[in-house]
Formats: sequence, C-alpha cells, structure tokens
Amino acid sequence: MMFDTQQRIIFLGPQKGLFKKTLPPRIFICRDRSEVEAAMSGRTNKGTWVSFTRDFTDILLKHAVDTRADLRGSHLITLTPPRVESIPALLGLFHPAFGLGAGFHWLSKDEFVETIVMAVASDRFIGGSVDLKAKALTLLRGDITAVVAPFSIFPRSGDGTAPDFARLRLLDYGRTVALGSYEASTDAILYELDPDYRRKLRKHRQQSEKTFGASLMRLRKQRGLKRSDFAPISLKEIARLERNEVGRPRAKTLEVLASRLNVCAEEIETF
Repeated sequence: MMFDTQQRIIFLGPQKGLFKKTLPPRIFICRDRSEVEAAMSGRTNKGTWVSFTRDFTDILLKHAVDTRADLRGSHLITLTPPRVESIPALLGLFHPAFGLGAGFHWLSKDEFVETIVMAVASDRFIGGSVDLKAKALTLLRGDITAVVAPFSIFPRSGDGTAPDFARLRLLDYGRTVALGSYEASTDAILYELDPDYRRKLRKHRQQSEKTFGASLMRLRKQRGLKRSDFAPISLKEIARLERNEVGRPRAKTLEVLASRLNVCAEEIETF
C-alpha cells in the first residue's frame, strides 16, 4: 500500500529533545499510555505508528486488542524489535510492519524523525536489512514502501573499495547507503530499481537543462573553458551559477561571461 503523505504519523515514546521544529498537524507525539489511547480513539486509526521502545509497542498492541481497533490501512515501524510472541498479532493488525526483527537498521533517531515527515520522503531510505544468503538488500523508503536490491548492483568503487554487506548503515538523512567503507547514493539505487523514479528524474533533468545554469555549463564546456577561466568572477561563483543556486546574474557578471564565452549576453540561454 502506498503511503499517503498527508496521513497521520504517530510517534510513540520518543526521547525528549528529539523534536526541535514545529510539527505539522498530522504529526502526533505520545509520551504515555493515555496519549496512545487518545491517538487511537480519534476519528480514524489510519496512519503510520512509529514505536521507539518495546514497552510502547506493547501498550499499542494491548490497547488495539482490548478495543478491537480497526487498523486496516495503518503501518507500523518498531525502532526497537518487539517481543517475539507479539509479532503474529502485530502482523495481523498492521500492514505493512517493519523492524520486527533484530536485523533491521535505521537512520539515527533525529535523522529518522526529520526524514519521514519530509514531502520528499519517498526519495530517501529510512531503514534496511541484509540477507547475506540470498544476496539481497531490502531498503525501506520514507513513504513506507520497500525496494529489494541485489548485491550485483553495487560494483567496486573507482578506488577499488568493495561493499561490505554485513555493515549496513543509512546516512545523510537517507540520501546515502553505506556498506562498510563503501557508499552508494540513494538516487543511484532508486534509478536502477524504480522505473517511476527514473521517469521522474529524467523529467526533472529535462526541466533543469533549460535553465540559465545548464546553458552556461554547456557553453563553457563547448568553448573548452574551466570554471576558473572567468576572472574576476570566482570559480565558486561560476559553480553556483551553473547549479542555479543564485538568481539571474547581474549585468556586469553577464558582461564578463559573454566576453569570455565570445557571445552576446542574451545568447547564453539559447545554448
């Protein structure tokens, strides 16, 4: 089931100081039993329930059983594995459920919280597990969907570093998958495994290629120039222009660019 980015997220038992920003109305924090019961007694039980501790998972399960709560369409994430005896009941109430086994790895708690509430959560990995026998890496996206990556899509890096699949970590707010000293970007993994992501990325690239920065980069390379060839404009400023991190250049900057590129200023964007 695809995660609704407007659906509730209910955090159970987070430590103090973990939430440093103002949270949107769809985010709930439960720090005791009564708040868990109140969250479940609302108009709808649908949402993603994130339990930080085994005790809070037990509280959630007991109240759901006692009240015969209808949790269809709800997801469960347990950042600490639950009691083994409770797993069948949890699987019967929530779909999907992740983190029920000890082999699941998560982002650090602060990065996890910030990432899962992002509008672009589907483009990040919040957790994962490794099956060494099947040679498969399962990665959970921030929209509570999973992708399964064969080990074969992780070749040695340019310096010869090989992935160590027994040492999985998620870094940089879900943008990097580390396998020992080896690192792979989330973008590269999703591009390999998710056709919808490939289409979205291609569309984004096509749009970005029409910007002033993309035109400047194409023309600079066509002229065989380096970013350092535009004095008095600094190399760093040229890089920022090409990445579209600043607005349209000022007239004096355009004059320097045009002179060095041997075109009229208004022609740069036509390349």
